[in-house]
Amino acid sequence: MDFGIASKLVFGVISSLGTMALIFYNMGQARKVKAELLEKFEEAINRESKHSTTELFRLIHGLRMNYSDVVELVKHDGCSKIIYALKKTPGIVSFKNGEFQYTGVGRNKLFRYIDRWFTRFSIFLFGGLLLVSLAVMGMSEGASSVAGFLFMIFSSVVLAVQLRQRAYDQMIESLVSPEHNNQMQPTPDAVAD
Repeated sequence: MDFGIASKLVFGVISSLGTMALIFYNMGQARKVKAELLEKFEEAINRESKHSTTELFRLIHGLRMNYSDVVELVKHDGCSKIIYALKKTPGIVSFKNGEFQYTGVGRNKLFRYIDRWFTRFSIFLFGGLLLVSLAVMGMSEGASSVAGFLFMIFSSVVLAVQLRQRAYDQMIESLVSPEHNNQMQPTPDAVAD
């Protein structure tokens, strides 16, 4: 091997390792800063400092909320799930007056019904396409087998995304209407019988 090629490879490996080390260092520093902000946030809540509480909440989570809503949200059992939902779908859900609820287009039951059935249909469709592409890949040779493999990858990725979206929608539904979960579980009276 030529010395020039070897030196380029060595420098390439060293620079890529340095870049990875820098990325991990920056991620660690970001976690450390976030932990410090969380401590200051808790202190601001305990001191009942409205401005500091709302600004620290905005810095930590990227959400602008009223002081009373921030305090109520922090007290809620599912606060981390609610914050995740508020960040992921801001036009569909909101947290106001101590209540997590659908807003905007999410309030429309027809929209939620169509969205739920579209998700179910796409899970069924891409699950079937995944099975068909597996069969094509296994029973054919050459280019057809490669096409079946590529289509299998595509179908499995879309299926995974739709399954994750379905789980997310169920989480939102359980947070908005907790009685939805209670209907599915037996009551203590039913268990005693």
